[in-house]
Amino acid sequence: MESIYSSMSSVSQPEVRSACCYSEPAPADEVMMEQLEYLLLHVRGGRHLACPDCARLDRIGSVLLAPFM
Repeated sequence: MESIYSSMSSVSQPEVRSACCYSEPAPADEVMMEQLEYLLLHVRGGRHLACPDCARLDRIGSVLLAPFM
């Protein structure tokens, strides 16, 4: 009597090929603008003292928004 496991071992497995994928990092200015846009849209609903994103905007807001004031 042949076991299930011995019959399964005779089935050929597809060859697994390892492929290395690399993507270029996003430009820093695009990332900064995307983050600033996110924070500005986030605070539209109102600022909250316990919110980490609101606190983050408070920390970076004066530096990033200075050219626009």
